[in-house]
Amino acid sequence: MATGPSTSETWDALFGDFYLRAYAREDDEGAHDQALAAARLAGCPEGGELVDVPCGFGRHAVALARAGFRVTGVDRSATLLGEARRRAGNARWPKFVQADYRKLPFPDGRFDAALNLFSSLGYLGDDEDTKALAEIRRVLKPGARLVLEIMPRDLLAAHFTERDWSAVGSGRLLLEQRAFDPAGGVAQVTQTLIEPDGARESMTFSVRVYATTELLAMARAAGFTEARAYGDFAGGPADLGSRLVLVASA
Repeated sequence: MATGPSTSETWDALFGDFYLRAYAREDDEGAHDQALAAARLAGCPEGGELVDVPCGFGRHAVALARAGFRVTGVDRSATLLGEARRRAGNARWPKFVQADYRKLPFPDGRFDAALNLFSSLGYLGDDEDTKALAEIRRVLKPGARLVLEIMPRDLLAAHFTERDWSAVGSGRLLLEQRAFDPAGGVAQVTQTLIEPDGARESMTFSVRVYATTELLAMARAAGFTEARAYGDFAGGPADLGSRLVLVASA
Protein backbone atom coordinates (compact mmCIF):
# COMPACT_ATOMS: atom_id res chain seq x y z
CA MET A 1 0.00 0.00 0.00
CA ALA A 2 0.98 3.67 -0.25
CA THR A 3 3.58 5.01 2.19
CA GLY A 4 2.07 8.51 2.33
CA PRO A 5 -1.04 10.51 1.45
CA SER A 6 -2.38 10.69 -2.08
CA THR A 7 -1.49 13.44 -4.53
CA SER A 8 -3.45 16.66 -4.95
CA GLU A 9 -4.75 15.31 -8.26
CA THR A 10 -6.35 12.36 -6.44
CA TRP A 11 -8.01 14.62 -3.89
CA ASP A 12 -9.26 17.00 -6.57
CA ALA A 13 -10.88 14.04 -8.34
CA LEU A 14 -12.42 12.70 -5.13
CA PHE A 15 -13.86 15.98 -3.84
CA GLY A 16 -16.28 16.54 -6.67
CA ASP A 17 -19.43 14.85 -7.88
CA PHE A 18 -18.34 11.50 -6.41
CA TYR A 19 -18.06 13.02 -2.92
CA LEU A 20 -21.43 14.76 -3.24
CA ARG A 21 -23.15 11.51 -4.16
CA ALA A 22 -21.51 9.75 -1.21
CA TYR A 23 -22.02 12.36 1.52
CA ALA A 24 -24.32 15.24 0.59
CA ARG A 25 -27.52 14.40 2.46
CA GLU A 26 -30.17 17.12 2.65
CA ASP A 27 -31.47 16.15 6.12
CA ASP A 28 -28.18 16.18 8.06
CA GLU A 29 -29.32 17.26 11.52
CA GLY A 30 -26.18 15.82 13.04
CA ALA A 31 -24.05 18.32 11.12
CA HIS A 32 -26.20 21.21 12.41
CA ASP A 33 -25.75 20.14 16.02
CA GLN A 34 -22.02 19.54 15.56
CA ALA A 35 -21.50 22.96 13.99
CA LEU A 36 -23.19 24.86 16.81
CA ALA A 37 -21.44 22.81 19.48
CA ALA A 38 -18.07 23.43 17.80
CA ALA A 39 -18.71 27.18 17.66
CA ARG A 40 -19.53 27.17 21.38
CA LEU A 41 -16.38 25.22 22.18
CA ALA A 42 -14.37 27.69 20.11
CA GLY A 43 -15.78 30.52 22.22
CA CYS A 44 -16.94 32.40 19.15
CA PRO A 45 -18.98 35.41 20.30
CA GLU A 46 -22.59 35.79 19.20
CA GLY A 47 -22.57 37.15 15.68
CA GLY A 48 -18.80 36.68 15.50
CA GLU A 49 -16.75 36.15 12.35
CA LEU A 50 -15.87 32.50 11.85
CA VAL A 51 -13.99 30.60 9.14
CA ASP A 52 -14.99 27.02 8.24
CA VAL A 53 -11.99 25.52 6.46
CA PRO A 54 -12.39 23.36 4.48
CA CYS A 55 -16.14 23.81 4.28
CA GLY A 56 -16.98 21.21 1.63
CA PHE A 57 -20.57 21.50 0.46
CA GLY A 58 -21.55 23.76 3.35
CA ARG A 59 -22.95 21.22 5.80
CA HIS A 60 -21.59 23.20 8.78
CA ALA A 61 -21.24 26.71 7.32
CA VAL A 62 -24.91 27.06 6.38
CA ALA A 63 -26.07 25.96 9.83
CA LEU A 64 -23.70 28.40 11.53
CA ALA A 65 -24.85 31.29 9.35
CA ARG A 66 -28.48 30.55 10.14
CA ALA A 67 -27.54 30.68 13.83
CA GLY A 68 -26.28 34.24 13.37
CA PHE A 69 -22.54 33.81 12.83
CA ARG A 70 -20.75 35.66 10.05
CA VAL A 71 -19.30 32.60 8.38
CA THR A 72 -16.77 32.37 5.58
CA GLY A 73 -16.44 28.90 4.09
CA VAL A 74 -13.22 28.02 2.28
CA ASP A 75 -12.64 25.02 0.04
CA ARG A 76 -10.39 24.01 -2.84
CA SER A 77 -13.22 22.29 -4.75
CA ALA A 78 -15.33 24.41 -7.08
CA THR A 79 -17.87 21.57 -7.30
CA LEU A 80 -18.39 21.39 -3.53
CA LEU A 81 -18.57 25.19 -3.26
CA GLY A 82 -21.25 25.21 -5.94
CA GLU A 83 -23.39 22.90 -3.82
CA ALA A 84 -22.64 24.99 -0.73
CA ARG A 85 -23.85 28.14 -2.49
CA ARG A 86 -27.00 26.34 -3.62
CA ARG A 87 -27.76 25.33 -0.05
CA ALA A 88 -27.12 28.83 1.25
CA GLY A 89 -29.53 30.36 -1.27
CA ASN A 90 -29.64 34.15 -1.35
CA ALA A 91 -28.69 34.64 2.30
CA ARG A 92 -26.08 37.29 3.09
CA TRP A 93 -24.06 34.72 5.04
CA PRO A 94 -22.19 32.46 4.62
CA LYS A 95 -19.67 33.76 2.11
CA PHE A 96 -17.72 31.15 0.15
CA VAL A 97 -14.16 31.42 -1.14
CA GLN A 98 -12.23 28.97 -3.31
CA ALA A 99 -8.71 28.51 -1.93
CA ASP A 100 -6.20 25.96 -0.66
CA TYR A 101 -6.00 26.07 3.12
CA ARG A 102 -2.22 26.37 2.96
CA LYS A 103 -2.66 29.86 1.43
CA LEU A 104 -5.75 31.63 2.74
CA PRO A 105 -6.66 34.94 1.04
CA PHE A 106 -7.33 36.82 4.29
CA PRO A 107 -5.36 39.30 6.39
CA ASP A 108 -3.70 38.35 9.66
CA GLY A 109 -5.95 38.21 12.71
CA ARG A 110 -9.30 38.50 10.94
CA PHE A 111 -11.44 35.75 12.50
CA ASP A 112 -12.92 35.17 15.96
CA ALA A 113 -12.80 31.38 15.52
CA ALA A 114 -11.96 28.64 13.02
CA LEU A 115 -13.45 25.19 12.49
CA ASN A 116 -11.90 22.18 10.75
CA LEU A 117 -14.45 19.38 11.04
CA PHE A 118 -15.25 15.89 9.72
CA SER A 119 -11.67 14.59 9.40
CA SER A 120 -10.42 17.38 7.15
CA LEU A 121 -6.70 17.01 7.81
CA GLY A 122 -4.30 14.27 6.75
CA TYR A 123 -4.47 14.80 3.00
CA LEU A 124 -1.05 16.41 2.63
CA GLY A 125 1.43 14.72 4.96
CA ASP A 126 2.99 15.97 8.17
CA ASP A 127 4.84 19.04 6.89
CA GLU A 128 2.12 20.37 4.60
CA ASP A 129 -0.65 19.64 7.11
CA THR A 130 1.34 21.64 9.67
CA LYS A 131 1.56 24.49 7.14
CA ALA A 132 -2.23 24.40 6.81
CA LEU A 133 -2.62 24.65 10.58
CA ALA A 134 -0.15 27.56 10.68
CA GLU A 135 -2.11 29.38 8.00
CA ILE A 136 -5.35 28.93 9.92
CA ARG A 137 -3.61 30.26 13.04
CA ARG A 138 -2.38 33.29 11.08
CA VAL A 139 -5.90 34.44 10.20
CA LEU A 140 -7.18 34.09 13.78
CA LYS A 141 -7.26 36.97 16.23
CA PRO A 142 -4.84 36.64 19.17
CA GLY A 143 -6.36 34.21 21.68
CA ALA A 144 -9.01 32.97 19.22
CA ARG A 145 -9.47 29.22 18.89
CA LEU A 146 -9.41 26.56 16.23
CA VAL A 147 -11.66 23.55 16.83
CA LEU A 148 -10.54 20.52 14.84
CA GLU A 149 -12.56 17.28 14.81
CA ILE A 150 -11.01 14.11 13.39
CA MET A 151 -10.65 10.35 13.69
CA PRO A 152 -7.39 9.69 15.58
CA ARG A 153 -5.14 6.73 14.94
CA ASP A 154 -6.05 4.93 18.18
CA LEU A 155 -9.75 4.91 17.31
CA LEU A 156 -9.10 3.64 13.79
CA ALA A 157 -6.80 0.90 15.07
CA ALA A 158 -9.24 -0.18 17.79
CA HIS A 159 -12.23 -0.43 15.44
CA PHE A 160 -10.55 -1.22 12.13
CA THR A 161 -12.57 -3.24 9.63
CA GLU A 162 -11.40 -4.19 6.16
CA ARG A 163 -14.76 -3.51 4.51
CA ASP A 164 -18.29 -2.35 5.18
CA TRP A 165 -21.41 -1.16 3.40
CA SER A 166 -23.67 1.82 4.05
CA ALA A 167 -26.78 3.30 2.45
CA VAL A 168 -26.10 6.90 1.40
CA GLY A 169 -29.52 8.00 0.14
CA SER A 170 -31.46 7.90 -3.12
CA GLY A 171 -31.15 4.11 -3.21
CA ARG A 172 -27.37 4.38 -3.46
CA LEU A 173 -24.87 2.17 -1.59
CA LEU A 174 -21.28 2.92 -0.56
CA LEU A 175 -18.77 0.08 -0.17
CA GLU A 176 -15.52 0.91 1.63
CA GLN A 177 -12.48 -1.41 1.49
CA ARG A 178 -9.54 -0.47 3.70
CA ALA A 179 -5.94 -1.26 4.56
CA PHE A 180 -4.01 0.37 7.39
CA ASP A 181 -0.28 0.69 8.06
CA PRO A 182 -0.05 1.43 11.81
CA ALA A 183 3.69 2.08 11.66
CA GLY A 184 3.36 4.84 9.08
CA GLY A 185 -0.10 5.92 10.17
CA VAL A 186 -1.46 5.70 6.62
CA ALA A 187 -4.86 4.32 5.65
CA GLN A 188 -5.64 3.30 2.08
CA VAL A 189 -9.32 3.33 1.17
CA THR A 190 -11.23 2.27 -1.92
CA GLN A 191 -14.75 3.66 -2.02
CA THR A 192 -17.23 2.21 -4.50
CA LEU A 193 -20.56 3.90 -5.16
CA ILE A 194 -23.29 1.58 -6.43
CA GLU A 195 -26.21 3.34 -8.07
CA PRO A 196 -29.80 2.01 -7.96
CA ASP A 197 -29.40 0.79 -11.55
CA GLY A 198 -26.28 -1.19 -10.60
CA ALA A 199 -23.73 1.22 -12.10
CA ARG A 200 -20.50 1.38 -10.10
CA GLU A 201 -17.75 3.96 -9.68
CA SER A 202 -14.67 3.57 -7.48
CA MET A 203 -12.06 5.94 -6.04
CA THR A 204 -8.91 4.90 -4.17
CA PHE A 205 -6.96 7.23 -1.90
CA SER A 206 -4.45 7.18 0.96
CA VAL A 207 -4.69 9.48 3.97
CA ARG A 208 -2.43 10.15 6.95
CA VAL A 209 -4.12 9.23 10.24
CA TYR A 210 -2.56 11.05 13.19
CA ALA A 211 -2.22 10.02 16.79
CA THR A 212 -3.52 12.54 19.32
CA THR A 213 0.02 13.28 20.51
CA GLU A 214 1.10 13.96 16.93
CA LEU A 215 -1.72 16.45 16.38
CA LEU A 216 -0.97 18.26 19.63
CA ALA A 217 2.68 18.55 18.57
CA MET A 218 1.65 19.79 15.11
CA ALA A 219 -0.55 22.49 16.63
CA ARG A 220 2.40 23.72 18.70
CA ALA A 221 4.70 23.59 15.65
CA ALA A 222 2.10 25.65 13.75
CA GLY A 223 2.39 28.40 16.36
CA PHE A 224 -0.66 27.82 18.53
CA THR A 225 0.04 28.82 22.13
CA GLU A 226 -2.06 26.08 23.69
CA ALA A 227 -3.75 22.91 22.44
CA ARG A 228 -6.01 20.53 24.31
CA ALA A 229 -7.58 17.20 23.32
CA TYR A 230 -11.20 16.28 24.08
CA GLY A 231 -13.45 13.37 23.21
CA ASP A 232 -16.49 15.41 22.18
CA PHE A 233 -17.75 18.94 21.57
CA ALA A 234 -18.91 19.22 25.18
CA GLY A 235 -15.30 19.06 26.36
CA GLY A 236 -15.48 15.48 27.62
CA PRO A 237 -12.24 13.50 28.02
CA ALA A 238 -10.61 11.86 25.02
CA ASP A 239 -10.29 8.08 25.17
CA LEU A 240 -9.63 5.13 22.86
CA GLY A 241 -13.29 4.93 21.89
CA SER A 242 -13.84 8.56 20.89
CA ARG A 243 -13.13 10.79 17.95
CA LEU A 244 -10.72 13.61 18.73
CA VAL A 245 -11.80 17.20 19.23
CA LEU A 246 -8.71 19.38 19.43
CA VAL A 247 -8.98 22.97 20.65
CA ALA A 248 -5.98 25.17 19.85
CA SER A 249 -5.55 28.82 20.87
CA ALA A 250 -3.81 31.35 18.61
